[in-house]
Amino acid sequence: MRNRLEITGQALIRNGLLNIAGQGLPFLFGLLSMPVVVHGLGAERLGLLIFTWTLLGVLGIADLGLGPAVTKHVAEALGRGDHGAIPGILWWAALGQVVLGGMAALLLASGAGMLVREMLHVSPALHEEATGAFRLAALTFPIVLVSTSFRSALEAAQRFDVAAAYKAASGSATFLIPMLGTLVSTDLVGIMAALLVARLLLLAVLVRVAVRSLPARPTRHAMHAAILPRLLVFGGWVTISGLAGLVLTYTDRFIIGGRLAMSALAYYSVPQEMIARLTVISASAVAVLFPAFSALGGAGDLGGLQRLFYRSAKYMVLTVLPAFGLIAVVAPDILRVWLGPDLAGRSAAVLRILAVGAGVQTLGVIPYTLLQGLGRSDLTAKIHLIEAPAYVAVLAILVGAAGIVGAAAAWSGRMVIETILLYLAAGRIRGGLGDAPRDARCMAGGAIVLCGASAVVYVLPLPVAQRAVLLTIVVVLFGRWVWRVALDAEEREGIARMIAAWRSAWPRPR
Repeated sequence: MRNRLEITGQALIRNGLLNIAGQGLPFLFGLLSMPVVVHGLGAERLGLLIFTWTLLGVLGIADLGLGPAVTKHVAEALGRGDHGAIPGILWWAALGQVVLGGMAALLLASGAGMLVREMLHVSPALHEEATGAFRLAALTFPIVLVSTSFRSALEAAQRFDVAAAYKAASGSATFLIPMLGTLVSTDLVGIMAALLVARLLLLAVLVRVAVRSLPARPTRHAMHAAILPRLLVFGGWVTISGLAGLVLTYTDRFIIGGRLAMSALAYYSVPQEMIARLTVISASAVAVLFPAFSALGGAGDLGGLQRLFYRSAKYMVLTVLPAFGLIAVVAPDILRVWLGPDLAGRSAAVLRILAVGAGVQTLGVIPYTLLQGLGRSDLTAKIHLIEAPAYVAVLAILVGAAGIVGAAAAWSGRMVIETILLYLAAGRIRGGLGDAPRDARCMAGGAIVLCGASAVVYVLPLPVAQRAVLLTIVVVLFGRWVWRVALDAEEREGIARMIAAWRSAWPRPR
C-alpha cells in the first residue's frame, strides 16, 4: 500500500461514477422487482416489508455518526502516512457499531409483539408472522451498522470500486430476495431470514477485503481506547446536523398538509421528489470529496486543498448548475409529458423555483464537505441549528401567503443563505482558502449565460420542435465553450486519457 494517497482529478471522477453506479443499480432492480413483489405479497405483507426498510433507513441516525467519523480519521491517517492509527480507528468504531446496533436490535426484538398488536394496524392472522419478521429484521441492525464502518474505511482509502460494489450488492439484495422469495412462499419470516443471511455473507466479504486492502489488523499498540472519544465527538456533531437536516427537509410537507389541502401537498411533493432524485450527483460528490479533503487536511497540504476545492466548485458550476437551470426553463414541458397538463399547470412554478434552489445547493456541497473533512462538523451542525427556527417561521408565513409556491420560495431561499454561510465558514478555516480565481467567476458567468439563453429560446413563439433544436444548439455551443475555454490543458488531457481508457476497455464487435 502507498504511503500516502494519490488524489487526482481523474480518480475523483472515476470514483464519483462508481458511487453513482452503486446507488443506481439497486434503484433499477427496485423498479423491475416491485410489480412482482406487490403481486406476490399483497398489500398488507408489502406494507410490513416496507416498514422494515423504513426502520433500516432510520437506523442511520442510531450510529451516532461513526461511519463519517471513520472516513474522516482513516483518510487523515492515510494522508499523513500514519498507517498504525488505522486499526484502532476501524475496530473501535466497529465495536461501537456492534453495541449501538445490538441495543437497537434488543429494543425492536423485545417490543416487536407490542408494535404489531397495539401500534400497527396488522390483521390478527398475521400477528405471529409479522412479529417473527420484525425480530429477524432486528438481528440485521448490528450487521448494517458494522458494514458502515468497513465501507467508510474503504472509501477513505479511495477504494470506491469495492465500496460501490458492496452498495450495489446489498441494495439489490433488498429488492431481489423478496422478489425471488414470493416465487416460493409469501411468508415474511422466510424472506427476512434470507435477507439476514445475505447481509451476513456480504459483511464477511467486506471485512475480508477491507483487512486485505488496509493496514487494518488489530495490534495492542494500535487499539488504544483514546480514539473512541474523538470518533464520538465528531460523529455527535454529524448526528446533530443530520437530525436538524431531517427537520429542515420534511417541515414543509407537514406545514402544507396542515394548512392547505392534501391535494396541494401532492402538487408540491411530486416536483420536490423529482428534484431530490436528481441530487444523487451532489450526494456522490460528497462521498468522493469527503475522504479526499480529509486526507489532504491530515497531510497539512493547504495548496492541495485549495486546488481541489476550486476545481470541484468549477466542475459543479459547469455541469450540475446548468442542468438544474435547464430544468427550471423547461419545467412545464417536463411535467406535461410526464404527468399530464393538470399537474403541469399547478406544479410548474414549484419545480422551477425548487430547481433554482437545488442548483445553488449543489454549489454548497463543496464547502460543506470541506468543513466536514477538516473536522469542523460542529460548524455545519451549528449552521443547521441556527437556520432551522428561522426557516420554519418564514415557511409558515410564505405558505399562508402564497401556498405551495411560497413553500418552494422558502426552501430555495434557505439554500441560497445556507450556501453563502458555508462558503464564508470555509473561507475562515486553515488560514483561508485564498481568493477565488478569475476563472471561477468566469465559469459562473458562463453557466448563467447558458441558462439565460435557454430561457430566451424557450419563450420564443416557435413550434416545440424548432425550440428543441435551438436549445440543443445552445447546449452544444456551451459544451464547446467549456472544452476550449473553461478547461485548462491538463484537464482536457486527463479527460481525453480517461475516454481513451474506457474505449479500449469496451468490448469491440467481431
